Parts: sequence; structure tokens; C-alpha cells
Amino acid sequence: MVRISDLIRGNTPIPKAKKEMPAQGMKYNLRYLFQSAPENQASDETSDNHVMEEHIPERSASIESESDSFESAASYRAEDLYQEAQNYLLEVRDKLRAGEPVNLAPSLNIIETMIEDASLVDGLYALTAEGGHDDKLDIASPVNSLIYSFKVGKRMGYSAFKLTEVCMAALHHDIGMFLIDDAISRKEGRLTEEEFAELKKHTAYGRDIMKAVDEPYPTVSRAIYEHHERENGQGYLLGLMGDDICEYAKIIAICDSYEAMTHDRPYRKAGAQHKSVLEIAQAKDALFSPQIIKIFLDEITMYPVGSYVRLNNKAVGLVVETNPTNPLKPVINLIVDGHGKRVLHDKRINLAENNILNIQDAVLKGEILPHLSLSSATPR
Repeated sequence: MVRISDLIRGNTPIPKAKKEMPAQGMKYNLRYLFQSAPENQASDETSDNHVMEEHIPERSASIESESDSFESAASYRAEDLYQEAQNYLLEVRDKLRAGEPVNLAPSLNIIETMIEDASLVDGLYALTAEGGHDDKLDIASPVNSLIYSFKVGKRMGYSAFKLTEVCMAALHHDIGMFLIDDAISRKEGRLTEEEFAELKKHTAYGRDIMKAVDEPYPTVSRAIYEHHERENGQGYLLGLMGDDICEYAKIIAICDSYEAMTHDRPYRKAGAQHKSVLEIAQAKDALFSPQIIKIFLDEITMYPVGSYVRLNNKAVGLVVETNPTNPLKPVINLIVDGHGKRVLHDKRINLAENNILNIQDAVLKGEILPHLSLSSATPR
């Protein structure tokens, strides 16, 4: 068993894998990787389910009845997995703050599911636009970073093993923040020098906690420790530069920064996706790896799936599909027409095939929908 107090002090021996565990790069039996569940937890055969059962809602009969609809099923599964990842982090946060042992194994279930069913990732990506704006930002934010990091790692040609490592690091990159006082981590306004010094410790806390997985995944704890390092040496805690920074940490740094820019924080409101992408692109060389930024921009487009855009005729649409060959012309589903009326029926427009309409600006959902009512809509 791994005790959190020992993890923080760095005194915990690395858990030994059983002989039955496959070689690196193959599909692991998760119950053999981490032996950190509480002693009174159910046997190994049911431990993973036990951790999650009180949080994950059961499927409703209506959702089950739609099982023959591929799109509906895929959508539900993405939402279910997104919620499962949040529930997992909530469990970890509560256990850490209570000084109790944590079970890290469910995180591998989540990542393994993403690797085995890549079609889920598009659905998860769409969910990132809305998740992470509320009080649970310390829970949804790492989940969003996980999804972005998966997409970047996949585009970089990572093996299943390397994808698992970078995703493990991304999902847990701010796990040390759970040990930082909320008065500091959620402060609205500028931190004092003392508060900022305390905040920066979260990378070391996270590294020490995740040393428990060093044997099967040797780069995870290092990536967590270095995810605030920057190309020009102006990051923390070590002030590393360029090639001295772990590649996984470079990926997470970009994804985490983008996530923070596009979601509400206690000290500022979210910015539009396209503006955040431009800001990251302009920070290349100074803050982030130019090579990874290029890959990031290929995956996380100017107008990503799930974002809202305003057209030149004042209509507003939801981006439902991107056009890789023409990223400025995605496929949208019209939400509001040019007169400000809600569109009740599905109306999909491929802007790449439309010579009249184009995107004028990106908008946040909160800027559009609260001002609409069904009574203002005109049936079509």
C-alpha cells in the first residue's frame, strides 16, 4: 500500500509488478500496476469498480434504447468517459487532502479506452469547450489537458506506451495542486511573492506523488515536475531550457496554457479559441517548442469542434467538423440566424463549399445563448 505521507516525503519504495505483467508497450493488467488501494477496499478483481461506483451515473433506459444509433452511442460514451475522468480526480483530491491512500489504477482504464477507441477522442474534444469553466476547474482542466495531449501525441506518432505516459502525466500534471491551500490556488487577483512561491511547489508535490509509477512509466513524474519549464529558461522550478526539458512536459505546457486561456479562471474570463491559438503561436521559440507548436496547431485548430463562431451575416453557428485543408472554413451547425432568432431545426453549412459566408469572429456560448428564448424563434 502507498501512503500519501510517504509519497510526499519520497520514502515509498516503487511498487513491484507481478510476474504476469506483460512487457512494456503491451496492454497492462491495471490491477498489477498499482497497489495503492485502501486495505478495506474490495479484492483486486473488483477494486477499480469500487473506487468509481458511487460517482458514475447509471445508463438511463432512453440511452440504452439508442444503442443501435452509432452517433448517439458514441456521444454518450464520450460524455461518460469525460465524467469518469472527473470523478476519478475528485476521488484522488479527496483522498489526498484527507491523507488517505489513493488508487491510481482507474486513470489507466480511462487512457486505455481512449487508445483502443480513437473515435471517442473527437467526442471528448468537443466536450472540452464547455467543461472547465465552473468551480471544478481544478478537476475539468486536467481532463481537458489530457484530451489535448492525447491528440498531439497521436499526431506525433507516439506508440501506445508513449501515449499512455504522456496522458498519465497530463491527467495528473496538477495533482500537486490538491495540496495547495485553496486561498492561494483560487485567489482572485495577484499573488504575493510568498503565495507564488507556495503555488510553485505543486510541481514538486506532483512529482513525488507520481513516483509511485516510476517503474512501469519512468517519465511520468519527470514530466509533471517540468511542465512549467519554458524554452527560454524563464519557467520553474529549475529554469531548464530547450532540449533539457522533457518532451512530454513540453506537450503538456502548451496544452495546459491553451486550456487556461480558453476557460474561465478566478482572475479572468475565458478568451476565444482562435485568439488563444494565435497567442500560443506567437509565443513560439520564447516559451514553447516550435516543433510541438506546429503539431499542436494542426490538431487544435483556429475554430475547434465545439466552439461558436459569428458569420459575416451576423448568424452564429456551432463548429461540428473541421476542414484540415481549409481550417478557416469549418462545418457549422447554425444556432442563431442573421436576425438573432434561434434556429430550431438542424441546418448544417460547410463553409468551405460556401462562397458567400465566412467567419467574422469566434464567440463564447455565454455571450449568445442567455439572450435567446424559444419565444423569439421562428419555426422553419
